[in-house]
Amino acid sequence: MIAVTTLDVLCDRFPAATTRDRQAAINEIESPGDGIVEDCMARMKPLYPNIPRFHVSGFDRGYRDNRLLLTYMAKAMYFDDLKLLDDQGLTWVRTLFKSFNFTPKFMRDNFTLLREAVRRRTKPRTFALLEPLLTHTLEYLSDIPEPVCPEL
Repeated sequence: MIAVTTLDVLCDRFPAATTRDRQAAINEIESPGDGIVEDCMARMKPLYPNIPRFHVSGFDRGYRDNRLLLTYMAKAMYFDDLKLLDDQGLTWVRTLFKSFNFTPKFMRDNFTLLREAVRRRTKPRTFALLEPLLTHTLEYLSDIPEPVCPEL
């Protein structure tokens, strides 16, 4: 007899994804040697070379923010709860990024590159589990008004 956990019953978006699959995905993206965020940031630097002019530690903070958001996405994937992602991460980050006068294009570029880094650097199953959250994040955070004085 196979024991069914509460989380397995609640996971209707990816019914074939067991909690073991979800935990394996989290372990893969949170591995110190994964290079996901480093990959994203390395591709952002040539696109936005003026970031340090406006935000002295902009790339360091970008690394931290992308790492944090990836962790929130993993948590939301594990619990199959998009609202958790919005409430714990995206709403606050969106407000913060708007205050920094980031443009919708900058946000689209960053989160497209993050999604592509996850695709390149994880197993197909991990990417399949995270892709809906990565796409949601990209759409949610790039849906901001064009700033009056863009800084990038």
